[in-house]
Amino acid sequence: MTNYDYHDWDLLVHGEFRSSESGNRFNVENPADGTTIGSAPDATADDMDAAIESAERAYYDTWQHVSARDRVEYLLEIADRIEDEFEEFVLIETLENGKPLYESRNDVEEAIQGYRYYAGAADKHHGDTIPEKEELFDYTLNEPYGVVGVIIPWNWPPMHSADFTAAPLAAGNTVVIKPAPETPLSTLKMGEIWQDVLPDGVVNVVTGDTAPGVELTQHPTVNKIAFTGHDETGKKVMQAAAENITDVMLELGGKNPNLVLPDADIDDAVEGSFHGIFDGQGQVCASGSRLLLHDDIYDEFVDRLIERTQEMQIGPGTDEETDLAPLVSQAQYEKVTNYVEIGKDEGATVLYEGTVPDDVDENGYYVPPVIFGDVTPDMRIAREEIFGPVLSVFRYESVEEAIRVANNTEYGLTGAVWSENMEVANRVARRLEAGLVFVNNFVNGFLGAPFGGYGKSGIGRKLGFEETMDEFTRTKTIRTAIAGTKHGDIDAYYE
Repeated sequence: MTNYDYHDWDLLVHGEFRSSESGNRFNVENPADGTTIGSAPDATADDMDAAIESAERAYYDTWQHVSARDRVEYLLEIADRIEDEFEEFVLIETLENGKPLYESRNDVEEAIQGYRYYAGAADKHHGDTIPEKEELFDYTLNEPYGVVGVIIPWNWPPMHSADFTAAPLAAGNTVVIKPAPETPLSTLKMGEIWQDVLPDGVVNVVTGDTAPGVELTQHPTVNKIAFTGHDETGKKVMQAAAENITDVMLELGGKNPNLVLPDADIDDAVEGSFHGIFDGQGQVCASGSRLLLHDDIYDEFVDRLIERTQEMQIGPGTDEETDLAPLVSQAQYEKVTNYVEIGKDEGATVLYEGTVPDDVDENGYYVPPVIFGDVTPDMRIAREEIFGPVLSVFRYESVEEAIRVANNTEYGLTGAVWSENMEVANRVARRLEAGLVFVNNFVNGFLGAPFGGYGKSGIGRKLGFEETMDEFTRTKTIRTAIAGTKHGDIDAYYE
């Protein structure tokens, strides 16, 4: 594994790394031990204005004149460059986010694949042709928005950095991206590649807390906002964007149901449910945080899930043996541990609560896995997104009852159903009110398939082909006169 030394990073604006006009900075810490691993500028609204102006200038002066075929080559080169520095990206993500190395490797690989996928999409997203009446003819163009503003969260920084730049760039937009203050280093590291590969200003990176993000969402030059994060913040983004009637793409939270029917393969369902809640330390919007078990299999399933959970090794992400790493920050630690206490106070039964090993650094933000039973739909732990390794288990008697409980949520991001009867499984899948439903699996990673939610889980679809390219383009219709359809001797035209 590559060694990583402390590094002070700067903003990327118009092809140059520069400090904030305020001169202020913030530290980035390793959540496994609280040590400082780097710093980044605490940018202002003025810094964001400069980045947006840079993106606008780059769009009109350069990027809109680059053909789709040439954009393919730019994106492929970015993918190659990320691959060349694969291990450094992996280490940076683990150090700033805390997650295990194997998860960071998956994330960086997803970033590489994302750039290659949308490189392939850049010259294949075509318009349509529409025959009209009266010797007229319509055709449509998929045109870029111009400047796209992007705000990404801290749970998958390299992958989100790629998700929300590759598709917009492929569609012909320029981008201003603001990473989460907990995890800016992965994006800034990718900024070095953008600086080398792309024309100046095509991608700009602005770090900081609230002020630059607010400016990005309300700036009149930004024609599209893509945001991933908590639904309450998503509401504020949408409200700010409404001032300029700016189009938005929102990928928000989830309180996702995982239904195990009485005829399910228990081995597969236990393993899938385990990964569905504990991968990513539970800090995953798509996680299966509500487990619904039929009476006939409840006891056996819970026993086997607890047995599987007890096998987890808790420790720092840099340890190759770690299964469950620390949460990303002190704020997240306090939020999740508070929900554990809420669940106990509400009367849920603690079926299992792990412990943090004595040899783990006491300054790390470790929360052991918790499995609650006797959960009812009115409890906060059943309704609110916890975003940690905390599972709520429900018992049900009929599948119809399970479907009602599953859909009893303001969210609608993912769901899962387990059954050996594929007809029943797919009938249940159609009844679940969610943007993505897993059948006999809980495999996150959606590149090539549109991903997004219903209700408070957001608006729009990422990671797909047509759906996502549509997100980052506007449709223009051109109506033109063409040759008529009347019969006759064409040679007469020349007489």
